[in-house]
Parts: sequence; structure tokens; C-alpha cells
Amino acid sequence: MKLHEIPKDINWKRRALTTTSWFFLAIALTALLPVIIPLTALYDVMTRNQLSASRTTLFFTFFFVIESTGLVVAFWLKLRRIFGMRDRDYEIANRKLQRWWSRGLFWGSVRIFAVDCHINGLEELEDERPCIVLSRHASTLDTMLPIAVVREMKHFRYVIKSELLASPALDYVAQRFPNVFVNRGGDNPEFEIEKVVALGTELEPKDAVVVYPEGTRFSRRKRLRLIEKFEDNPDMLDIATELRNTLPPLREGGVRLIEETPEADVVFIAHRGIEGAGAMSDLFSGGLTKANLDVAIWRFSADEVPRDDGEVRQFLVENWKRIDHFVSQKTLPGEQRKRLAE
Repeated sequence: MKLHEIPKDINWKRRALTTTSWFFLAIALTALLPVIIPLTALYDVMTRNQLSASRTTLFFTFFFVIESTGLVVAFWLKLRRIFGMRDRDYEIANRKLQRWWSRGLFWGSVRIFAVDCHINGLEELEDERPCIVLSRHASTLDTMLPIAVVREMKHFRYVIKSELLASPALDYVAQRFPNVFVNRGGDNPEFEIEKVVALGTELEPKDAVVVYPEGTRFSRRKRLRLIEKFEDNPDMLDIATELRNTLPPLREGGVRLIEETPEADVVFIAHRGIEGAGAMSDLFSGGLTKANLDVAIWRFSADEVPRDDGEVRQFLVENWKRIDHFVSQKTLPGEQRKRLAE
């Protein structure tokens, strides 16, 4: 499969439902904010909740407002395209919109929940050589992390679960340039793998393919389920058991992507501190409030990366053990962390 052959999933019935819902929620939450905030603040005081319920209310209002604003801009760009905007200019404009949306949501969340964020190795991600980015997945916030933290424009290509087409901003904009929406658990897994591999073709400088090779957000329950699943597979059982804070990074799409993109560097992103916000409901109970988000990034040049199937798997497991160890280390309080960084 070639890059231009990656199928799109355009469903206007779905889009009509999600778009109208998003605008309704943006207007309703904004209008009701003066009523809701005093109630959530009272709840926070009574539960000594660090204003987490109030912060979450502000976050969801901010989320739907920024999403709806992005949809208006996306519609304007589509009109410009219809009336003669060049293909290349159209893609660049939509990439800028994606960057604005992702950075806005990420850093807006950081500020609303008073998250202390520290990143080590950012220059490895900002390197212009084409690369595959493999990131730990433990929270919705980390899905925006790569594109949100780089200081200059890069061309990110994301592997995204198809359920996120329920977000109209992703539905419209992310399908205007190379991204892949994968149907997990579908009846044609080989086709889904081929889509992921196609995302790594025709890579140019500043291109980066972002994959979450665990395939799902980490949780203790999911880890235990995998250990039970691998009872008859000693090799996978050993890996799943040894990884205490992550899941095995051996999904076929990620493995094949590395095998078949010999020109691409590989970048790993480890992070810790936001595990308590694995689900949206965790935000109300303080799972993200005043968290310490530590991020570590490292890179292997293309000629350092193995491409044989067995060696790729070993390479992934070794680096995932490094990520797992990073997660297991205690996060220092913000002020102490800053002093050490200086």
C-alpha cells in the first residue's frame, strides 16, 4: 500500500452528529459556567480536592470551545480550497491548525491543572531527520505530547484508534494529510497493519510517524489480563511480567513499520507523573491536579536500528524496559527537580 492509497473514513452522518454536539456543548458549558463553577468550588472545599472538580469543569469548557473554534477554521480552509487554494498550501494550513489545536489543548491542560512539566532530550525529537516516534501511552494527555512540545513545525503522521473519529476536529483535519485510523479488533488485521506500514513511506526531512506500540493505555488491570492471556506463551509472559508499569510494545504494526522503513531514525518517549489521569473521570478526583510530568526522550539513528524481525522485537523490548524503569523511579517535587536541572 502506498501513502496516497491509505483509505479515508468519511461518514457524513457521523460528522453531522458530532459537529452539532460539539458546538452545542461549547455554547452550553460556556453559558452555564457561572452557575456550575460555584457548585464545583463548594464541592472542592468540602472534599479538600485541590479544586479538581472546578479545574475539570474549566477544562471541558476550554476543550469544546477550542475544538469548535478549530472546526470553524477547518471549514474556512475548506472554502479556500474549493476556491483555488493550492494543495501544498492547503496541507500546510491544516498542519498549522493541527499544531495550534494540539498545543492549545496540551498546554491549556497543563495550566488549568497546574501540572509541573519537565522535558529532557527535546532536541532529539526536534532533529529534522525523518523518524518513527514510539511513545508510552498512559493518559489522553500524552497523545498530544510529541506535537505539543516541539518548538518548530514538524510534519507528524499519527497512528490513531478509529474510535477517535468521534472527535470532529480529528475527523475533519486529520484526514486531510497522512494519518491512519486503525480499527482495533476488526476482522481484517492484516489490512490495518498495511495502513500503519504505508504511513512510513515517502518520508522526508521533518516527517515523524507517531506510534503508541502498546496499543492501548496502560492500567494495572490490562497488565494482569495480558499476563493471563500469555500463560501459554512463555516468551511473551516473561516480557509482560517483567514490565511493571508498561505493556509489551510488540504490536505487529509497530514492528513491521520499523522493519520496512530503513531510512528512518527511531525516537523513544518515556514519561511519568500523569498515570492518575488514565480516564476522564479521574480528572474530577484529582488524578492530574498538580501532577509532576517528567519526560525523557532518546534517539537512535537509522543505521543503529535493526531491521530483522527478531532483532526489532528485542530492540523494542530493551528500550521499553528502559521506559519501564524510568516510570518506576520516584518523581521529585517540582522545586527540587528544577534545582537539579539547573
